[in-house]
Amino acid sequence: MGTGCSLDANAITQGDAALKDLITAIHASPAWTNGERSAIVVVWDENDYSSLSNQVVAVVETNYGARGLKSNLPYNHFSLLKTLEAGFGLPYLNHAADANVLPMADLFSTGRRQ
Repeated sequence: MGTGCSLDANAITQGDAALKDLITAIHASPAWTNGERSAIVVVWDENDYSSLSNQVVAVVETNYGARGLKSNLPYNHFSLLKTLEAGFGLPYLNHAADANVLPMADLFSTGRRQ
C-alpha cells in the first residue's frame, strides 16, 4: 500500500451506499425507463501510488443492447473521453484525438451477447 492509499472501511461503505443511491435514482428516472438510449459509467481508480502499472475497473451499464459484455481492449484515460465526445458528435480534446486512443465502442454495443 503506497502513500495516499486508504483502506478506510467506513469511507468505502459510504461510497458504495452513495453509488447505490445514485444508480437506483437513475434507474427510476424517465430518461432511463422511457427508452432513451442511456448509459451509466462507473470508473473505480484504486491507485495505490506504487510504481506498478495502474489498472482501473470501468463498468458500463446501458438500458439498451447486449448485457454481460467484457472488453479485452487496452483503454486509457482518454478512451472514455473519446467515447463520450464521439457519442455527442463533439471534436476530440487533447490526447483523445490521438490515433492510438480507442473509443470504448464495444462496451456500448447494441448487438446480442455472445
